[in-house]
Amino acid sequence: MTRAVRLPLAQLAAGGRFELPGWPGLEVRRLTAAETRGEGRALYLLVAGELLVDLPDGRYLHLRPGEAADVDGAHALSPIEEAVVLEWKPSS
Repeated sequence: MTRAVRLPLAQLAAGGRFELPGWPGLEVRRLTAAETRGEGRALYLLVAGELLVDLPDGRYLHLRPGEAADVDGAHALSPIEEAVVLEWKPSS
């Protein structure tokens, strides 16, 4: 039998952060302030709001809903007001 579950990502992130069961490294987060991230690879898919991905060399990516970024290395996430992002950190 096929299993299907609806995932209202923005609602799941209402508490700040929600890890998706059965999907290691995958979570949805509600960001209201800048967060610094260390080394490692991450994939961000923006669900709602706007998000700046600040890179150490002065570059940045400006994400809008439906856009994604694959980042490998130190960076910071800076929401413009508030953002909901689906974040996946692959295991090494």
